Amino acid sequence: MLFLTTISLIFPTFLHVVAVALSPPVSVLPVPGTTQIQVTEARQTRKVYYVGGSYNHTANGTIIQDQIYVEQLTPDGGITQLKPLILLHGGNIAGDLWLNKPDGGRGWASFFLDRGYQVYTVDTWGMGRSGGVVDIPRGGGSTVEGAERAFTAPERYNKYFQSRFYTKWPGNGSLSDPTFNKFYARFRPTSIGPKVETIMRSALCDLIRTYVSGQAIFIAHAIGSAYAIQASDACPELVAAHISLEVDQSPFQSYIRASEGINDPISYRPYGVSNIPLTFETPITNPDQMKKMSVGETIYTDGLLSNFSCILQEDPANRLVNVAKVPMLFLVGEASVHALYDHCQVAFLRQAGVNVTFTRLIDKDISGNGHFSMSEKNSDQIALLVARWIEQNLG
Repeated sequence: MLFLTTISLIFPTFLHVVAVALSPPVSVLPVPGTTQIQVTEARQTRKVYYVGGSYNHTANGTIIQDQIYVEQLTPDGGITQLKPLILLHGGNIAGDLWLNKPDGGRGWASFFLDRGYQVYTVDTWGMGRSGGVVDIPRGGGSTVEGAERAFTAPERYNKYFQSRFYTKWPGNGSLSDPTFNKFYARFRPTSIGPKVETIMRSALCDLIRTYVSGQAIFIAHAIGSAYAIQASDACPELVAAHISLEVDQSPFQSYIRASEGINDPISYRPYGVSNIPLTFETPITNPDQMKKMSVGETIYTDGLLSNFSCILQEDPANRLVNVAKVPMLFLVGEASVHALYDHCQVAFLRQAGVNVTFTRLIDKDISGNGHFSMSEKNSDQIALLVARWIEQNLG
């Protein structure tokens, strides 16, 4: 049970609600059609903020808009890690992705709270509890079939070569699976495009400046990694590192039908890894100034797509002078559709001077994972890999 202890307007653009989690640490969650699962969540104190935004004077009066929803989770055992974590979700989902797994297991928020980290979860603008969907592209939520094919049961569809290695969904990954139903119930339309990116870049920097003493670390999934890159560009002095879990697609384009085994990219992200301008060493004021070349080849293995070619900058590449100040860990699952093209994003970032540690999970003997590794059976194994990288590289 939650008791709201304080509601106060701290700053014109920051609404602060304090809530203390008083529920017992152990609960039993019935999952239809399966054995009951005992879940031990990390004990925590929760604060809720609305960050960023601005007041707008309309014909009907003054309103606030463009703020984003943030939860601050503090371990009851105390903070022992110097740098907090900001968890950014991907498309079709919201910040609750990090709290509980769809099978009732502990989410990454609890994992890192137990290691002494303060954790922030964020709802992307236009999604979850971060409102505002006027005049922006609004992608439809993935269909059941699309979610099965791309995320929870790609091995049954067998549309790209790596899909056959998928083994980590905690169920059969289909509409008949109670765990799938809990996962899919979280899906919602996705807000995308330059306006969302602009708002998120500003709000994330505001979040760190206002509520963090020093630097923070981004752990970002899919399109959330684009926002982490853009915030790293805008306020690199506030970002200690960026851990990317399968960043959103490929430089300059998106392979939107890759999970169907179709090579039909569309042009997207005209600044390489962003739809909005980034700080290049030689300033770029128009994306037409980006000089591009095709690298590598598209490969089919056993008649199925297994690798995409990349579009990168021509050499010598223009450096991303601010993003290059933030080290990155970049993880890709063995069976994910991202295994076909995420090397392109890594190549672009390295070419632009960014220090990227690129790790295919299979190279660490972590096999069978797809795109939602934080929701899969071995999620703690991957979280531990992330924690060790942070603690070995950042202290």
